[in-house]
Amino acid sequence: MKKVSINTAVFLNQLENGRSQSECLKQLIGKPIAAIEVRGEFFQEDHRDLELATIQRLCKENDWQFYYSIPEALFTEGRLNENIFDYLVMANEFQIQGLKISLGDCQNTPASSLAKLQKALRAYSGVVTVENQPNQDGQLELFKDNLIKLLALVPELGYTFDSGNWYWIKEDPQSAFDSLKKWITVFHLKDIADLTTVRLGEGATNWQSMVQALNSEVPVFLEYGVATDEELDEEIQKVNLILWKGLQLTGNSL
Repeated sequence: MKKVSINTAVFLNQLENGRSQSECLKQLIGKPIAAIEVRGEFFQEDHRDLELATIQRLCKENDWQFYYSIPEALFTEGRLNENIFDYLVMANEFQIQGLKISLGDCQNTPASSLAKLQKALRAYSGVVTVENQPNQDGQLELFKDNLIKLLALVPELGYTFDSGNWYWIKEDPQSAFDSLKKWITVFHLKDIADLTTVRLGEGATNWQSMVQALNSEVPVFLEYGVATDEELDEEIQKVNLILWKGLQLTGNSL
């Protein structure tokens, strides 16, 4: 049965109070989830590799896929972020299956930079996805145009659709989803009301129909702060129910 995945943003209060991501993730043991995604901004640089090794063991022991969110943009004014190559080395070392990074501004990027990126991606055992961000680079028509052009040149990349980021740039999430659905390879799920992240069903996002419309191979990550373990269980159950219904509707096996 397809199951929801968890970004460590669900533990936001704990992380902001100094708890490590590896300790937070232990709270997920035994829960019906498929993957976890850690966030680069919550690692202490001098302890990152040690903690990643601990998280790698947790993933292996619990049969979780391992994803990593990079708190940077892949392109700035057409310049490729060279840090991506260090992240790819890190991902291979710790068997991280997916890296996510904001797209940024990829217009006028030299062909030589794209070729260098493509070569590195081909040597990576996982997939790097670019994400729509809540700034001028994330405006729907501009983002879509840049995404299509980039994927044509570097088809090894994937796309993470963030259902919440559209609200902050006054774009309609449903229109964005309908326009970009065919390129989505990872889905970041959150619900928004009055520019505040809320529990699923309490905001304006038609999240159930979005989840059901996704390709069955697309992982769905919860990516918003949840107050208690009980509430997290409830949010996991909400999404897993929709995923299960989606499999039934499409006739796919569990």
